Amino acid sequence: MILVTGGTGFVGSHLIRRMRQEGLPVRALVRYSDKARALKDLGVDVVKGDVSDTASLEKATTGVERIIHLVGIIQEAPGATFQGVHVDGTRNLLEAAGKSNVRHFFYQSALGARPNAKSGYHKTKWAAEELVRASGISYTILRPSLIYGAGDQFTIRLSQMIRFSPFLPVIGSGRSKIQPIFIDDVVTCIVKAVTSDCCLNELYEIGGPDQLTYEEVTVAIADAMGVKRPILHLPLFFMKSVATALKAVLPKPPVTADQLIMLQEDTICSMRDIRDAFGIEPMGFVEGLKRFIQKASIDG
Repeated sequence: MILVTGGTGFVGSHLIRRMRQEGLPVRALVRYSDKARALKDLGVDVVKGDVSDTASLEKATTGVERIIHLVGIIQEAPGATFQGVHVDGTRNLLEAAGKSNVRHFFYQSALGARPNAKSGYHKTKWAAEELVRASGISYTILRPSLIYGAGDQFTIRLSQMIRFSPFLPVIGSGRSKIQPIFIDDVVTCIVKAVTSDCCLNELYEIGGPDQLTYEEVTVAIADAMGVKRPILHLPLFFMKSVATALKAVLPKPPVTADQLIMLQEDTICSMRDIRDAFGIEPMGFVEGLKRFIQKASIDG
């Protein structure tokens, strides 16, 4: 049995569909019961719980051989902090995994995770990695660049801004680079890692074949939508003020100070891991966008 946390999220929902298509036994830890029906229809064993609830984790890990830990947040909200979700939640799950003699723990981290990171997101992802490495359980850590595909919040939010704005909004210089990787390629990597012992006690960094600036990503999404508009650079100091103001009035603002920090950093990597370790030639960004963004722009 393979336990997936974060199974109703963007990556988790794509992953579980693939795993069930391949006949793999899947159990999912789910916080909200109203999201369990779709998983049960796929033949998934659903356990209601949360990474903060140790009793539910002990129940979820019983009889499990491998764990795929995908739970993460891109911004904090009341009752959900980076420390609480990424660090404390991972610690709780590792403790339950140890009690249940789980033999392989897969953790999805992120490119940019490091001990001296400026953003709370990357700093706590690194702290969670350290817990995984010190757990005594065989592990695989995956650090992807920006993952895109049907249902990803980055593309959804940006396409909505493009659709309703008279210009293409680019925060700051737009020159920092990312290496977008299509969701299907990420899922292929995860499935390979957890269906064999090829990737034990290793850390992999993966990205797509294109290293693009944020401005180039914005233009590519607009092109896929059939939108032609002038680019407007939004000064970073202005956006920091906006983020501070929004934080004071909204429980989940559209942009945060932590996200602004990450937008100014490169998140790129070598192609060695995805090609050599996983045997994948990842899809190019423009081709990947064609798989979903045009339909999304029509459906609105």
